[in-house]
Amino acid sequence: MRLVARLAFVAVLAFLAPGLAHAQPDLRCESRNYSYQFCSTNGEVTGAQLTFQDSRAPCIQGQTWGWSRNGIWVSNGCSGRFRVETFRPGPPPWSGNSLTCDSRNYGYDFCPVPTRVYSAELVYQRSNTPCVLGRNWGWRDDGVWVNNGCQGEFRVRTQFQPSPPVGPGLTFCESHAFRYQFCSTGPIRNAVIAQQTSRAPCERNRTWGMTANGIWVDAGCAANFRITPRY
Repeated sequence: MRLVARLAFVAVLAFLAPGLAHAQPDLRCESRNYSYQFCSTNGEVTGAQLTFQDSRAPCIQGQTWGWSRNGIWVSNGCSGRFRVETFRPGPPPWSGNSLTCDSRNYGYDFCPVPTRVYSAELVYQRSNTPCVLGRNWGWRDDGVWVNNGCQGEFRVRTQFQPSPPVGPGLTFCESHAFRYQFCSTGPIRNAVIAQQTSRAPCERNRTWGMTANGIWVDAGCAANFRITPRY
């Protein structure tokens, strides 16, 4: 009975803290020219072991290799592959329509959503690295992904609602503080600049562009756009 109770207790802990232990793919770290080298990881390291030695120079834990909370270090010619265990906190509570997702150390991260996602848009960029849809962030039907340093707050639509048709006309969109901004328009099939209002250049597919449901701007671009609706 005690053994059953302990197993049940461990199962409850695993359910309540799903991010405590996270095994990453083996990390290769090389001491070039017998010098010290540090190889960083995503998440706080809680343990590491050498799985394969690539070098002739010996890899001895505590002497020519070791780990700290941020990664693996090697020295004196040690080169090998290391299995790393990291602690990664679970995702923040789902608020219903907004989500924060960060690419830490320029690595890929996926932020799940418990219900089906029909669309997502960036509402606030938190990183200095520009967040560009399709390049370093995007969405799937089960969540939002980020990569290459993008950190932001995203608005996620989890209920299918047909967007109202838009009439032909002008829509203003502005990149505040040289950051990415998405301006929702409803379904459109084309957009052109009618009047640029910023000193920063507005160049298509570089500092502005369009999606099926809106216009995005970046790097200080601000303009009035003439849109053609898609019925």
